[in-house]
Amino acid sequence: MSQPGFQLGQKLKERWLLLLFGLPFAAVGIGFALFGVIPQLKDWQSMQRWEEVPAEIEQVELKSHRSDGSTTYEVIARYRYDYSGRPYQGQRVGVASGADNIGDFQQNLYDRLRAAKDKARPVPAYVNPEQPAEAVLNRELRGELVIFKLVFVVVFGLVGLGIWAYALLARPDKAAGVAEADAQVKPWLTRNDWAPVISSDGKVVMYAAWGITIFWNAIAIPAAVGAVGEALGGNHAAYIALIFPAVGMGLLAWAVKATLAWRRFGPAPLTLDPYPGSIGGQVGGTIDVNLPYRHDQVFEVVLQCVRIYYSGSGKNRKRRESLVWQREGAAHTQRTARGTRLSILFDVEDGLPVSQAPDNNYHLWRLSMTCELEGADFDRSYEIPVFATAQNAQALREPSTAHSAAEQKREQALESVLNIRQIPGGVIVHYPAFKHIGGKFILLLVGGIFTAVGFAVPSDDFPAWLFALIGAPMALAGLYLLTRSLDVRLDQNALITRTRILGASLGNRRTPRSEITGLALAESYSSQSGRQHTTFYKLQAVHRSGKKTTIGYNLAGRDVAEQALESFSLLTGVPQQ
Repeated sequence: MSQPGFQLGQKLKERWLLLLFGLPFAAVGIGFALFGVIPQLKDWQSMQRWEEVPAEIEQVELKSHRSDGSTTYEVIARYRYDYSGRPYQGQRVGVASGADNIGDFQQNLYDRLRAAKDKARPVPAYVNPEQPAEAVLNRELRGELVIFKLVFVVVFGLVGLGIWAYALLARPDKAAGVAEADAQVKPWLTRNDWAPVISSDGKVVMYAAWGITIFWNAIAIPAAVGAVGEALGGNHAAYIALIFPAVGMGLLAWAVKATLAWRRFGPAPLTLDPYPGSIGGQVGGTIDVNLPYRHDQVFEVVLQCVRIYYSGSGKNRKRRESLVWQREGAAHTQRTARGTRLSILFDVEDGLPVSQAPDNNYHLWRLSMTCELEGADFDRSYEIPVFATAQNAQALREPSTAHSAAEQKREQALESVLNIRQIPGGVIVHYPAFKHIGGKFILLLVGGIFTAVGFAVPSDDFPAWLFALIGAPMALAGLYLLTRSLDVRLDQNALITRTRILGASLGNRRTPRSEITGLALAESYSSQSGRQHTTFYKLQAVHRSGKKTTIGYNLAGRDVAEQALESFSLLTGVPQQ
């Protein structure tokens, strides 16, 4: 076992850049607390014991400072007062010094002091009895200013301290005590997060949810309070700022939901079988969940290999991921003494990328599992080590793709796309229009907006017609994909396809059956929502000349597409390629 001192040294070596990155955030948060909020509260508390005396305003001025498109204000004043029979002169106006534009405090205070000076009317001043030369004209605590400063304390302080806490408390990335020879042969031994038992992302999601919620609301709520004051003063457009705390309440609900899910299901670690997951073999394992067993619970599971890369630079730098390989299924369940055990098993073909350590461009394998339940849903994700070991599971036998729920889901997905009818020696298939409209509608909408801008915006100073040049093809493509339907007949005599747009035929294409040598799948397009990737496939008839004719599309996922390919092959007698 590694010694604590050794682990700390390893963490500092691995994460010194992360610690350095967190330094300015922590410095801003701590600085605002030590030099802004705490002194202001301390002064305000002590001023409540100061004695009130009349003061004469000698000079008062409202100074404005303009910077970065905003204007701040500060009241400057000089006044005289007597205490214990001795004259004094003071310049301190309020508890907090400096210029600001939080509310209209500075303007109102200036108006009051200016009116007192013009009318030669005394105003109250508050004198420190222990140091009579120290006085203030306004000893009110400006709550909105304190909250404004607390935003920096909370937001920057939490970010900085959170980064430091992770860097110093999370276990080291690299595993200790692995010989170089073993690391070359078994690279999965070199990292702690590639252990045989993989932690889920449940706790990370919970902490992230609370961090984002606190960060957002620390900014949104003070901004909304200030906006309400503006709106009550007549600027009704300021009410739009209430959108931000509304979003904050949504984030709070997300954080509470993540917390309830963590408390309900527990850590739910994944124990791999085989270890590591195997390219050219199988990826599988078991998960013990703190959940009473029910035979009708369906835990959907997705195994993905994704490529992670970064694009852009500076503040435009973004993390992106593209899908390399994916399989879907359902976990087999069994009762245990503490709840429910989930068993996952997938066959993985040769030639896929292995797991890699995080970098600017690397591959990772991810296992995701979801189950809709009353109350908090089960939704966990695991990043797992997968390498080309060609090993099979020792204790697991039932593939997740063969689960009855997974087969039923594939059949339903296939039926939603295929309207198939068997005829002697073949099939007749109808693919209706307006299926899987999401991406197609977005293409039509964006293209339509670009086209409208191209025609509506005056082009005296800017070639707006470029928008129309880009948008029109996009809109037409989206409209075509949305309204297109396809009829296919494949029998012993010929392959006949007919494409229609809103029911209007674009003509038939006929290919003799003797020219069709096989059926094949090809990727059509992909969509992504969060971590959920969906690749759509098209089914093609391969001609003897090498030409291909599309006889099916909108097949969501490799498993659904392969089932469609198998069904076509069985019903028509055309072999798969």
